[in-house]
Amino acid sequence: MKIAIVTNFLYPEGIGGTEIYCQQLATALVERGNEVYWFVPNFNQSTTHTEVRGEGINIVKFAAVDPEQKISILNTISSFILEMQLRKIGIAHFHEFGGVDGISPELLPACKKAGIVTVVTFHLANYICKTGTMYFGGVVPCNGRMILSRCSSCNLFSDKTSSRAINLALSKIFEPVLKISLVRSIPRMKRYMDGINLKAVFISIIREHADMVISLTHWFRDVLVVNGIPENKTVYIPQVSPEINANKFANSIPNRKGFVFIGRVDKQKGIDLILQIAKRLKKQLPGTVIDIYGPSYGPYKAENRSLNWAYPGLDNYDNVQYKGFLQPDDVLAVMNNYKGVILPSLVAEMAPLIIMEANALKVPVIVSDVPGSAELTRQYNCGLVFKYASSDDLLEKLIQLEQQNDQFEFKQPAENNFYQTAGIYEKVYKSISKRASNI
Repeated sequence: MKIAIVTNFLYPEGIGGTEIYCQQLATALVERGNEVYWFVPNFNQSTTHTEVRGEGINIVKFAAVDPEQKISILNTISSFILEMQLRKIGIAHFHEFGGVDGISPELLPACKKAGIVTVVTFHLANYICKTGTMYFGGVVPCNGRMILSRCSSCNLFSDKTSSRAINLALSKIFEPVLKISLVRSIPRMKRYMDGINLKAVFISIIREHADMVISLTHWFRDVLVVNGIPENKTVYIPQVSPEINANKFANSIPNRKGFVFIGRVDKQKGIDLILQIAKRLKKQLPGTVIDIYGPSYGPYKAENRSLNWAYPGLDNYDNVQYKGFLQPDDVLAVMNNYKGVILPSLVAEMAPLIIMEANALKVPVIVSDVPGSAELTRQYNCGLVFKYASSDDLLEKLIQLEQQNDQFEFKQPAENNFYQTAGIYEKVYKSISKRASNI
């Protein structure tokens, strides 16, 4: 089969979870005998660039602007469809979406018109939830159903003050207010709510034009269905469990010390919660350290490997340290040195690959109670879940793990590597191609 993987960025130019997943999936599809193309926009360029990577993946950077360097959705669509048709590719597998000069959702109806079948795999929850948390008012778990007044009120107030109780109260108070036509007609409010409503427009495009929608978790499949995506148009394909040479990474539990955070160093990923427990951690567990790895942004940008100016007084404690950026190939070896992995995210995670990696290494995780992270941790019994946005409960779970480290099963999913997952996708591709040919 000829298959196009479609994203905004390639690996390793982009090193997020989506790019890593697509790189592994594309490689596995090639190994299974498929002709695989990876389509990305050639941003700010009016020409198409092609190359072949060592894994046998054909790269197509299609023109993203017109010859006059102007951004046009019509130009992006025509450029994408032309490159697909020149190579006679009949399957487009979308893994993310962006603006008009990138992977616009408008490419889906264009593919349909051109007779190209489409698959969409969701890797992020914020395509549905504007705040990204899946917590109404920042406090109450939400089922993800998009209701304009409710989503607008939540986005306005869930992070309005330092008090979560006040934020929830404001969200509840203004939800019915934003149902009032007169209020919604105020120009500034109308513009704001039109922006929120773009999420619903996006989902309607998916519902109408995608041939199949893939969810990596059960919870997000439920979110898709509650927003009108037909159940027979959704498929659950679980997050991949990496193949790990146990001998290469063998490290007995007594040799593992301390805890590690690996991810984007910012507020959304919960870095504040780790910094807030530094003082109490040093007092309650002397000698226990938390090392932080990952790209850092904004107030957390750490040029001298110190996070002190993001959280004043932190340099008084040597138990929380920023260790810099990790290359993807080094993650497993580093993770294997620690007693536990901390994922304190304040936003919903789709299906973090790092949890599957930790599970394969039998390194326990401590995750916040957000969809995705919590589902995988409980599904594979590979760690502890702490109360959402609670540094107190994070510290409690960390102490629990420090004192008792052998209560987990670390269930290993059978036949769940990328090669097998590529086989599942092949069945999806063949199914929707056959269905399209019979229409």
